[in-house]
Amino acid sequence: MKLQPRTEKIHIKWFAVLSDGSKIRNNKGFQHNAWDIECSCGWKTATGGAIKAYIKTEIFHHKWLVHNYQIKVGA
Repeated sequence: MKLQPRTEKIHIKWFAVLSDGSKIRNNKGFQHNAWDIECSCGWKTATGGAIKAYIKTEIFHHKWLVHNYQIKVGA
């Protein structure tokens, strides 16, 4: 399901988590399997590197609960 903003649109920054725990900003074409994200509102995940599917679920819930996004009809 896709979500669309009701009022404000947020921006999500993706970070790859390396084996030593450090994070680097995701670049197009970069392939990795441990992720964390940061929202433009300041919220961020602190999983220490989760799979992309889990992070996408966290983003969905954050948008839905905190930023009042709605489900896009026809998506």
